[in-house]
Amino acid sequence: MKKIIILALALFATACSFAIIPPAHKGKVLTTAGYSPELLAPGKTTLWGRDTLVLLETGTNTVSERMSIIMQDKLTLSFDVKFRSRISGNAAVIDSMFNDITPFEGRVSWKQVYDIYGKQLVRKEARSVVNGYTVEDVHKNYDRISSEIFTAVSAAMEGTPLEVSDVSLGSITYPEVITKAVDLAKQRELQIKQEEAQAAIDLVKKENEKRLAQADYDIEITKAKAIRDKNKIIAEGVTSDLLELRKWEVMESLGNNKNVVFMPVEGLTSIGAQQRIYNSK
Repeated sequence: MKKIIILALALFATACSFAIIPPAHKGKVLTTAGYSPELLAPGKTTLWGRDTLVLLETGTNTVSERMSIIMQDKLTLSFDVKFRSRISGNAAVIDSMFNDITPFEGRVSWKQVYDIYGKQLVRKEARSVVNGYTVEDVHKNYDRISSEIFTAVSAAMEGTPLEVSDVSLGSITYPEVITKAVDLAKQRELQIKQEEAQAAIDLVKKENEKRLAQADYDIEITKAKAIRDKNKIIAEGVTSDLLELRKWEVMESLGNNKNVVFMPVEGLTSIGAQQRIYNSK
């Protein structure tokens, strides 16, 4: 009896195994007759015989779709549509993914689900929204466009196993003609600022030159006024009596010089004076 029990336990142990369903996953047991009906939550489950566990990724993932669209103004705009999404839905929706998608290495990945249920919807709705704008309007309505894409994609995803949490535009590449125009505008704006700065510098220089010239002018005027005032004072002080006195002072000074024959101008016509000068030689 003991041997029978031991043999039964050994057969039981070899006939079953345990598998782990990690967080952010759902699981189903795949038997030789197909999937079991139970949808398994994260935890440990028992597998019998040749049963295997197939996992489905249900956690939130971020995806980015690169797109190029001809806009209303016939220019091509390239951009990324970035959004977060996760697999959700009722048991029937989840069961359909197990039945419709072939697992790879015991796992149905989020990317497999997205490629089947979401990729074309995202591209279609994003194209439809962005196509309604011109290239020039995109940067002015960035938040509005992102919101419109989110609304359109969320509505399109209803009834699918994917749930979208947020959407945004990113990595926008504007047409070359637009970037060149923007660069030229920036260059011109910079040139204008440089010219304005140089004009301000030149104006300051001119103002300084003007102030220096005014200072020089004030100095010359002041000097001229000083000379004028000096001459005026001197002129006011020179009287006929002063001139007469000065004349006699000069005559006296000359008369005291023994080497000089001094004679008033009036005496130059006097014969006697001339004779005296001759005799003195």
